[in-house]
Amino acid sequence: MSQQINLISPLLLKKRYALGLREMAIGFGLVLAGALAWAAFLHVGAGRLDDQAAQQEALQAAAQQELDQLNAAAARPVSALLTERVEATRVQVAQREALLEAIGGTLETTATGFAPRLRALAHSHTEGVWLNGFTLAPGVVALQGSALNAGLLTTYLDRLGKQAPFSGLQFSGMTAGAATVAGEGAPSLPAHIDFALHAGSSDNRRARDGQ
Repeated sequence: MSQQINLISPLLLKKRYALGLREMAIGFGLVLAGALAWAAFLHVGAGRLDDQAAQQEALQAAAQQELDQLNAAAARPVSALLTERVEATRVQVAQREALLEAIGGTLETTATGFAPRLRALAHSHTEGVWLNGFTLAPGVVALQGSALNAGLLTTYLDRLGKQAPFSGLQFSGMTAGAATVAGEGAPSLPAHIDFALHAGSSDNRRARDGQ
């Protein structure tokens, strides 16, 4: 009977490590690839930040330039000629405003008696009576015209006195007479009389006639 005895100690056997050279090389490659990718990402981000910083610097430079120009313009002395022109323009505007205000007040005070009297003259039309001219002013009324006869003139005055703008008006002066014969070549008119009526103070009438 035979028996084999192992005289080799287990401690003398060659051990195999879990991580060999191949595994270590693969791991190192992965780490290196990750580091390169991270470095590329940081480089791209740094480039964007540089571009943004350059844009901000350009905007700041432009703003500073505009500010310098405004400060230089503000430091310049005021032009005397420009100041005179502005003052002259202001005076002209003030004068025009005053003139417009005066004209508006005059029209407002005179229109209340002027337009109604014109309408009253139109409503008092009488066949055979016509006006050759008239003057309407505050406190003064003057009518110049012609009529075929005195009766038609009386009818015209009655109609005129019934109009509200002429109600109670008393004509202080009146002239009437046969019309003069026209010269040769003038248009022929039927026989008629010419009249002139005046109402209002003579002073006001003279002032209006002078104007």
